[in-house]
Amino acid sequence: MNITASVVIPTYNRPQLAIKAAKIIRSFHSHIQITIVDQFGSSNIDLQQINDFNLKYINLNVENTSIAKNRGIKESDGKIVFFFDDDLEITKDTISEQLNAYTDPQVVATSGRVINDGDTIPKDTQVSTGRMNGLGTKFTQRFWSTKEQIIDFPYGCNMSFRKSTLNSVKGFDERLPKIFEEIDLGKRVSSHGVIKFMPKALAYHHKAPSGGTRQTKINHQKMLYRYYGYYLGKNITFPISILSLMLRTKTILTEAPFAVFNLYNGYIKGLLKILSSHATTAGSNRK
Repeated sequence: MNITASVVIPTYNRPQLAIKAAKIIRSFHSHIQITIVDQFGSSNIDLQQINDFNLKYINLNVENTSIAKNRGIKESDGKIVFFFDDDLEITKDTISEQLNAYTDPQVVATSGRVINDGDTIPKDTQVSTGRMNGLGTKFTQRFWSTKEQIIDFPYGCNMSFRKSTLNSVKGFDERLPKIFEEIDLGKRVSSHGVIKFMPKALAYHHKAPSGGTRQTKINHQKMLYRYYGYYLGKNITFPISILSLMLRTKTILTEAPFAVFNLYNGYIKGLLKILSSHATTAGSNRK
């Protein structure tokens, strides 16, 4: 089955790293469409390499991964859209194995196996991965698993979606500029079909030591809990989400009490987002 595919590589202040990732992709897939979306507005981009390797380069000058990915979706011509981090090294099977999953019409998204630099891989790798509980308080990642399976959410550095499904759910939520954006998207696309984990679609995540959208530890935790609270308010049914909020509050008071306000602020914004969405839908139905 011949399915057209496009690749999107969002980057921030690391254009050369993104080009390096694109060159590796190009070595395995000579004709695939590759778009680099730079959030930093880099002035030192090597346009010669962009031309030599037949890449598309978009300069946004805005720090928001979800906006970058949504722009990448618009630029993509393929029926399947892949998203790779700029510090990811794919293998010859990363793309083809995920594409194979789409022969099943129920599959709307995929995620491949990822080995991060420094990962300690246990002997037993036949484990569940990409799962979350109904309260949204527990997330099982373990994307080094070698077990093919249906998952609840993909790994953001190595994932793909049917473009038609992305358009149906209106892409990434741009109120989640980083962290939880792929989990939020996974929750929404799952209502259209299944997300499949393909362990043979292996990639290596090198986690570049500098650049990107790095934060101090305190700012990172504040940001993490703000976006997590938003995820809860938006995706966990009220009033069940209140229980989820209380359980997470107990944890945050122990590990990062300075971020409690961020958690609740995000939660309220998530509730308002879903209420606004329901009101818009109800208004449309009355017309």
